[in-house]
Amino acid sequence: MVDKAGWEFCVGERFHRALLRRDVYAATSTRWRDPRAQLLDGPAWVAAIRPR
Repeated sequence: MVDKAGWEFCVGERFHRALLRRDVYAATSTRWRDPRAQLLDGPAWVAAIRPR
């Protein structure tokens, strides 16, 4: 038998540690989202680095 409350606590604690290490992300969060998702890529990156 597994203690349900203890198991849920351990899973929650491991999830929080993964968030702190940035191993997992919460896409809709302002604090826990992937910082690389805001980076420019492809044509947007080329347009941003072109000299004016």
